[in-house]
Amino acid sequence: MIELLGLAVALNHIEVVEVYAGKNLLQEEIFTDITIETLSPNTLSSSNTNIAEQLERIPSLNKVGQGGLFQSYSIRGLGGWRINTHIDGIPIITDRRAGNSASFLPPSLVQMYEVKKGASSMAHGSGAIGGVINLTTKKPEHSTFSVAHQPPNRSSSFAIGSGSISNSFLVSYRQADNQESASGVPLNTGYKQFAASLYQQGSFSEGLEYNLSWLPAMGKDIGKSSAKFPSSQIAIYPKDNHSLLQATINSDRWILKIFHHYQNWDSQVERLGSRENLTSYQSHTYGSNVYSSIHTQNASWRYGLDWLARDGIKISDRETVISSPPENQILIDGKTLNVAPFIDTAIELDNVKVNLGARYDYFEATNETRGRSDDRLSYHTSVEQKFKSHFLKVSYGSAFRFPAMTELYFNGITPRGDTFGNPFLKPEISKTVELNYIYSHSSFSGRLNVYKSTLDNFIERTKLENGDRTYINLDRVNLDGYEFTLETKPTSQQSIKWSIAQQHAKQLNGNYVQGVAPKKMSMAYQFNWQGIELSTEVIHRFKKHRIGSSEQILPSSTLVNAYAKWQLTDTLSGTIRISNALNSEFRSTADEDAPFVAQRQLSLQLDWRI
Repeated sequence: MIELLGLAVALNHIEVVEVYAGKNLLQEEIFTDITIETLSPNTLSSSNTNIAEQLERIPSLNKVGQGGLFQSYSIRGLGGWRINTHIDGIPIITDRRAGNSASFLPPSLVQMYEVKKGASSMAHGSGAIGGVINLTTKKPEHSTFSVAHQPPNRSSSFAIGSGSISNSFLVSYRQADNQESASGVPLNTGYKQFAASLYQQGSFSEGLEYNLSWLPAMGKDIGKSSAKFPSSQIAIYPKDNHSLLQATINSDRWILKIFHHYQNWDSQVERLGSRENLTSYQSHTYGSNVYSSIHTQNASWRYGLDWLARDGIKISDRETVISSPPENQILIDGKTLNVAPFIDTAIELDNVKVNLGARYDYFEATNETRGRSDDRLSYHTSVEQKFKSHFLKVSYGSAFRFPAMTELYFNGITPRGDTFGNPFLKPEISKTVELNYIYSHSSFSGRLNVYKSTLDNFIERTKLENGDRTYINLDRVNLDGYEFTLETKPTSQQSIKWSIAQQHAKQLNGNYVQGVAPKKMSMAYQFNWQGIELSTEVIHRFKKHRIGSSEQILPSSTLVNAYAKWQLTDTLSGTIRISNALNSEFRSTADEDAPFVAQRQLSLQLDWRI
């Protein structure tokens, strides 16, 4: 459940929880942003095979696009490359047209999600228009073992780990066959996936501390579910390999972080009776963050330099047409560079805090002999006030996004069809004003967020008359919305959370923008009874009739999930989960190729902790 009652907002004392989403790398209270929302996977009622299904428990986070393990997600109607996804502070940048995804990381390795909504380019640079999502990995301090089984699609998984306060390891393997919808429609959702997390921390003399981590992940035969499966098109990822490595050294006043992300994955699209395309992707992402802070009597400052480079970005395609020999071509052979200094200050006056920050980004992108460069200044300002049980914040900021390599230069086959890049795309620019209000009491809490954004040069994938797809800049998009959450504890054994969220996005010409989810309302009830933890959640999605290009009208739908968890012994616990308890059938998103959701699923999980 989203931490509101336990948000650690007492509100005169704020526990530092967020680190990466708010770029509070030294975990200093003065720079803590309590509007950042956190979510623990342990509190979810459904089996949740992918990251997107877990994230949509947070208001204004929704699934977009097609389905499968690599389901994409959005924040406030902005998805794909308009949100930054990090794993332990390492930016995940991929070349999927659907945008970046962290679904190569199994949920069993995730300790916590941090979500910073709204314009965040001052802290995180290009792409943080919709916000930032950071996945914090588990670092067990005890020996653990977990095994789960889900009979309908013969899904099974296990995770084993151990550790201490200074080092840990966690290994996960999971696999699943294809699922079906409630009416028996086949869904292309099978996968095989292995991942591990290794972590060590320690200290040197003179107060210096360090930590090292490595996260390898390997996937095989990962289905991309769509309405075209299996009648006309079968799309899978035959392999999906990643390696994330990072090293950090810090004192109490500065921190240096270096990281590397290697990815090597394939996308295979078979158009039945016509042709087959195997597209291969690989790249290296290198980066570093230098960060420091100083404090004076009247103000605190944080400043630093971010360096991010991608090299060896190679995308190639092998096309096999019936009765013809295969054809091979190189689609992209490029690299990018992004350098950005930033500075931010927090000034406290009684119970009022003023934040001011700015960041300058220089960006280069090169593909073979073609290249381009750009720069951008982004800024952020906010005023917040704390009372005994109330918190109020008003903020204004700018954000931007340089076009992705595939938007600029990719000309090839995707699961959606022939796609052509546009090397003349302009960077997206946004300005956002937002109001945040939080009320916190021992038995009742609430949160209200209201926001309005304007986005210039909005990049949209559009379908041409011949069915091909390309990218264009729209003149301007206006986006606004709200999120409202209430949480209460009627008794010490019960908790209830209710939330509602809605967003609208329109072009100046009145056309609606694709990817914006309809209004969504959810309620979660949790009850502890004689050592058994019971939870039920109901998620209602309202009808969507205002659609963008490449979208379909969505009727309203309701999803019910539940779980029961009990402690069998001092070291062994069991959990039974049921997802889609009503066995409802509806499309997962408004995308024109979106599949149905899976039928009712029942799973059993056993967890040992020694």
